[in-house]
Amino acid sequence: MAPPAAPEQQWAVPQQQQQQERSPGGDVKPVKEVVPSAPRSKVFIPQLRFVHFDLKGAPPKVAFLKQVFLLIREAGANGILLEYEDMFPYHGSLEPIRAKNAFKKSEIEEILAAAKENNLEVIPLVQTFGHLEFVLKLPEFRHIREADEHPTALCPSRNESFTVVSTIVDQVLELHPNVKWLHIGCDEVFHMGYCSRCMQHDREELFLTHVQRVAHHVRDRHGRVPIIWDDMLRQISAEKLKPLGKLVEPMVWSYVKDVYRFISYSNWATYSEAFEAVWAASAFKGAFGETLTVPNVRMHLENHEGWLEVMNEQHSKFPHFRGIVVTGWQRYDHFATLCELLPAGLPSLVLNLLVLSNGAYSTELLSRFHSLLKCSHSRSPMDLQNDPYLWQKGYGCFFPGSAVFRLTQTHSEAIKKADDYMHDVTIGKAWVTEYNVRRNLTLPSRVDQVLEEHSSTLYTLTSLIHQARDVLREVFDEYTVAEWIEQNIYPSVLRLEKLWNDALSIKKPRTWPVRPLEPLPDLRRFNVGGV
Repeated sequence: MAPPAAPEQQWAVPQQQQQQERSPGGDVKPVKEVVPSAPRSKVFIPQLRFVHFDLKGAPPKVAFLKQVFLLIREAGANGILLEYEDMFPYHGSLEPIRAKNAFKKSEIEEILAAAKENNLEVIPLVQTFGHLEFVLKLPEFRHIREADEHPTALCPSRNESFTVVSTIVDQVLELHPNVKWLHIGCDEVFHMGYCSRCMQHDREELFLTHVQRVAHHVRDRHGRVPIIWDDMLRQISAEKLKPLGKLVEPMVWSYVKDVYRFISYSNWATYSEAFEAVWAASAFKGAFGETLTVPNVRMHLENHEGWLEVMNEQHSKFPHFRGIVVTGWQRYDHFATLCELLPAGLPSLVLNLLVLSNGAYSTELLSRFHSLLKCSHSRSPMDLQNDPYLWQKGYGCFFPGSAVFRLTQTHSEAIKKADDYMHDVTIGKAWVTEYNVRRNLTLPSRVDQVLEEHSSTLYTLTSLIHQARDVLREVFDEYTVAEWIEQNIYPSVLRLEKLWNDALSIKKPRTWPVRPLEPLPDLRRFNVGGV
């Protein structure tokens, strides 16, 4: 349990019910163990504080990234983790996996130059085992899937699998000549031991052998240190991990308040026996809901406060506790829809970077938070209990992308208005329900009444589309603008338009059948209506 908040920390929330944990790739992990942490005796400030940019969804324009680099540097970050996925300018045999709107080589160089200018160390992230959907979905690479129906993990027993991932590594490092580390992913490799070749081997053996092979390639050919996500290691003994411990550094991830609920004391003991260096990973967005448009800052702050306690307890067990990466997921996997956009997560990111850099919250941080985000109401308190998304606090702030942040509140209110109206008309009232539409049976005057608010509700949504289009274009390309609008506003527009058309249709009859109506024929499959 966390210690009681100091007087200057009373803005922080009371203990909340434990949330489900999602992985770097997106799946929800089951609860395993609860172990309370001891009170913190002194403050531990992680030396390296990296920010993760998930570019596999809603990749920002380079000009916007430059603005964000400056902001996070001033908030306390000293590095960035760049997860390109299909946004990297692959070439040659890998050209098919490159997205149509992938960054150009010159843009990658511009991003790296901006990072250097802001004293941000860079670590690229490439997937080399699981979460290779962006590769394995394509017909050219279908044959190296471990299981044909699951385009997530490659078959480690095929030499061509290693050829593909080693080529990915080579091309990415070619454009990142000055990096010390390369993150090679390796989380959530659930589909192992399926094919005829792999069935002959133990799953742990399959995993460790492939990861070691990739790690050797990164070290021997490129002289870089590989990093991997830790979740696939949590059930493996220290003795089996020791050979891997000479090759890679694990990044231990948890996105909830009670970190020990997912990475137990025994896990830390195993890691300290097998590895000399370790990283932590938290989250500032993309961890508490696949379709959220804005992060719950309260929950993400609790995650970082929890990590400060854990790092304080565990860092001395390792010769090198490198630091922490603050992740910001943009999709839960390659096939998922978008979650919170980067601009919507910046208040959460800045606040949590300040807390990590200070080792705890203090009143001085709140002043710094206001300054960094250019908030006009700097004297107003931060109330995460009643304002968990910081909509009230951030409304008068003018940081890069702040218009997108404010859009999320406008969107939430507009969608709620539309949903409430649809529910009232099609469920709460009795004249334009699905039954009425299916039976073409209603009272026309009642239909006119329920349609009185239709025009204003639809206008709210169409106006929202125009607003979203304009503010999103400041940060993203047209693909992302269209995708976000299609996922978050367009469905509500379609429902309202269908309601209008249905209502007009069922108003047309001027004579109606005698009751009782004949039972619906389809109900007979439930043995209903056979009269």
